Amino acid sequence: MAKQKMPKAKSNLRKWFDAGFGRLFCKRSIIIISEHKTMHLPIAMGAQVLCMLAALIVVGWASYSSGSYMAATQVLHEKDKKIASASEENQRFAAEFGLLKRDLATLAQEEQKAGNGKPNEYAKMVADSYAKANAAQAKVVADLGAAPVPKNDANAKYSAVFQRIDYLEAKVKNLQEEHDQMVTDIKETTGGKIAELERVITATGVNKDAVVQQAQLEQTQDEQRREKYGRIEHLANDGARGGPYEPVHTSMLKEKEPELYFDIKRLMVLNDLVSTMPLSFPLDSDEFRVTSGFGHRIDPFRGKLAFHSGVDLAGPEGTKILAPSDGKVIFTGWKSAYGNTIDVDHGHGFSSRYGHLSKVLVREGETVKRGQIIAIQGATGRTTGSHLHYEVRYNDEPLNPGRFLKAGVDVRTLH
Repeated sequence: MAKQKMPKAKSNLRKWFDAGFGRLFCKRSIIIISEHKTMHLPIAMGAQVLCMLAALIVVGWASYSSGSYMAATQVLHEKDKKIASASEENQRFAAEFGLLKRDLATLAQEEQKAGNGKPNEYAKMVADSYAKANAAQAKVVADLGAAPVPKNDANAKYSAVFQRIDYLEAKVKNLQEEHDQMVTDIKETTGGKIAELERVITATGVNKDAVVQQAQLEQTQDEQRREKYGRIEHLANDGARGGPYEPVHTSMLKEKEPELYFDIKRLMVLNDLVSTMPLSFPLDSDEFRVTSGFGHRIDPFRGKLAFHSGVDLAGPEGTKILAPSDGKVIFTGWKSAYGNTIDVDHGHGFSSRYGHLSKVLVREGETVKRGQIIAIQGATGRTTGSHLHYEVRYNDEPLNPGRFLKAGVDVRTLH
């Protein structure tokens, strides 16, 4: 029965195909109508089939071409994105290696200053890393569109940056340790120096806190005047100058190490204060006698108890008198019982007086330096013989010069 049904099925399918084909490609004609006649151009079924095939081929080719064009455009777009990304990455790495070169130059300068002659290991590391990264970046550009960048190339590019970070982190750590040690050493040295200078000031018999406070106030006022007006001394000799004051800021030290900052400021004040105090010996001779001390004594003329505001130092005839520290001469001339007298202002409230002089060698208003010859020992005024009456005053109150002379010995011992 199966063999009898198959020919019948084939016959039905053939009939259905022939009917459909006949309806699609039936006899057709093209009618051409002119002014006086009508023409019929028959189109055979074969011609109709060929036209249909030609139309299908054209449509298919147009679709394929459009798809190919869109695919090519997408590929080009992706390549453009890869090129742009590679360009940005190249610029970023160029910036990173710019930093590497800067660090290398800085370290090279440090080694040159140190003069240790050791090879620069960081220089070799940077050079090798830079070469690897350049090679990797060149491969990225060369391989665009052919294959994605392998992971090992990316690692080669980034390794230079990681090495730089590791090296510089270690360098910063070492520098921080050196900085901390240096600050500790400076604090110890500064603290010791402050204590020594404070002992010197205390040894003179003055109120240390009051003297230092006044010196700090004067220094602050002087800095403010200089900031506002600048230095105006000696313009005739040094030439005219001017312009705004632009100070070097020390706020970083003040913020990072406030204790050290204020210790250094105090040390500067103390050092300036001690350097202006009259601590040197005023006679240019090793052969001298202390004929009368400071304080209460029996007056040599009246034989009664009296106050002696200085010390009497007697050297050989013609002994030179020296300025014990820098200062400005504020008086020269005759001063009753003192005879020929010189008064010198040393700053910060300290002054010195020299009496019974045989000859004055400086003028009022003159600036003198420590160790400068200012007079000759004599016997003018109320005196029993040739000697120097030497006084040290603070805010015009007499102090014991012997303490200043002993403190001066301690200062010279420190140096």
